[in-house]
Amino acid sequence: MTYQVPFETILRGLRERLDEEDLAEVCDLLIWRTPDNGSELLDVCEKWLRQGTAEEVSAALAVNGGIHFRTLEERESELRAAAERFPRFRERVERILRDWIDRQKPQAVREVLQDGAPRSLVAYRHGITEERLDAWIDEHLRENPAPDSGA
Repeated sequence: MTYQVPFETILRGLRERLDEEDLAEVCDLLIWRTPDNGSELLDVCEKWLRQGTAEEVSAALAVNGGIHFRTLEERESELRAAAERFPRFRERVERILRDWIDRQKPQAVREVLQDGAPRSLVAYRHGITEERLDAWIDEHLRENPAPDSGA
């Protein structure tokens, strides 16, 4: 007979026993080692970000680098709402969002401009709107103008 414990119970137990760094390390390993690729664990984190205590929000921000929710728009909205409920997380939330954008922006732009990937596919894969992707591309082109080809 197999007894399954809900991931929320497991995560609560881990949160009570580990510091945030160790919790993040264990949870990041669990994400890759569970049959659902951490889906249930990440669902708990999203729940905690939406309605959890300060300790649960802090734990959720540690798991998966604080990257939760499918789209950047939802991620920004939910993380900032958590920071409104618990202002001590404001700087941390902004850093998580900024770092994610700083990593994803050049990759998404490269996929379109160098690899020729369709904008809609790139936007979907990165969880952003096509409008945001277009803004990132426009910004890149303004900052990196093509050399004059005139003779």
